[in-house]
Amino acid sequence: MSAPYRKFRIMETQQQINILESRQLELRAIMTQSDDRAIKCFKKGISFEHTYPEDYAQYEAANAEYNKNEQTLARLKAKRAEERAAEEEQRLKIEQL
Repeated sequence: MSAPYRKFRIMETQQQINILESRQLELRAIMTQSDDRAIKCFKKGISFEHTYPEDYAQYEAANAEYNKNEQTLARLKAKRAEERAAEEEQRLKIEQL
C-alpha cells in the first residue's frame, strides 16, 4: 500500500469518527430534551409515552441510533489505533534506514 493511500485511509477513519462523534452530540441533545419532558411527566404521575407520543418516538429513535453509533465508534476507534500502530511501525522502519 502506498504512503499517500495509507494516509488517506487513516484520515478517512478519523473523519468517520469525527462525524459520528458529532452526531452523538446531536442525539444526546435530543434525548436530553426528551428526558426533561419525561421527568415532568413522571413527577405528575402521567405517561410520557402517551402524553408526548412524538417526543417519545423521537427519543426512542435517537436512543437506538445512539447505541448503534457507539458500537460503530468502538470498531472505528480500534481500527484507528491499529492504523496508528502501523504508522508508527513504518516511521520507525524509515528512521532505521
